[in-house]
Amino acid sequence: MLPIPSERAQWLATNVLPLEPVMRRWLSRMARSDLEPDDLLQEAYAKLVALETVEHIHNPKAYLFQILRCLILEHVRRSQVVAIDAIVELEELQLSEDIASPERVLSGRQELERLLCAIERLPVGCRQVFMLRKLENLTQSEIAGRLKLAVSSVEKHLARALRLLFADFPAEEAAVARSRRRSGPKEEGRGES
Repeated sequence: MLPIPSERAQWLATNVLPLEPVMRRWLSRMARSDLEPDDLLQEAYAKLVALETVEHIHNPKAYLFQILRCLILEHVRRSQVVAIDAIVELEELQLSEDIASPERVLSGRQELERLLCAIERLPVGCRQVFMLRKLENLTQSEIAGRLKLAVSSVEKHLARALRLLFADFPAEEAAVARSRRRSGPKEEGRGES
């Protein structure tokens, strides 16, 4: 292999190597167990070095994610036997890149507007509890103290608010449920939901 030109080495050191911890974490979550993150990263680096120029790369992180995604897909395609888990993992490889297309930005704004409207339609008590819990990140005990309610009432208001919001967003509810099943129960830093 030919030596790497110094300007390319500098570009890699500045724009790509700092991303390695993020890439390793992502690979440990996304890559199949028979794929080594070290091997995938080395292949990705080799592809970057082999490019004639890197001037077309405006977002190195997104570009590196795309290379890694392609490497994983290539490995799955070359496998003789594809486990059913691999198919699910392929669906999960749809990256949330830092760069959003104009369509994605518009879609996100529309969803946010839809969510804000749904929150406005909540009954007053449910809306207050929901806003304090989800936006101000107060615990249920803190909310109960602030609104002079029993903690059980706060729990009921929050459960009702979530139920009503999920009724407005059925596809998102299914996605959240799938995500929770995959990642297991998560604890919030404050101890209460």
